Amino acid sequence: MRCNYCKKIVLGGSPITVPGIGPAHEVCYQTRLTSERIFQGLNIAELDDLQFNELLDLVLMERNSRAPAKGAMDKEFEIELF
Repeated sequence: MRCNYCKKIVLGGSPITVPGIGPAHEVCYQTRLTSERIFQGLNIAELDDLQFNELLDLVLMERNSRAPAKGAMDKEFEIELF
């Protein structure tokens, strides 16, 4: 079996099977993902400017929602008096 990226024999290294592609070296596969800017099956390089900006906004919103709010620890332990 040969790597679908470098065409060298896969056995003996760190072989993986890429869905829809076939056998490959793990290093070759990771290099391809990095060079083509693919993340979780999404080819970021193929997005037009509008799609890219929408993706950026979504990522930033998700990042902000996961980040602890400044001073959140203080508010957690505050006692509310009525």
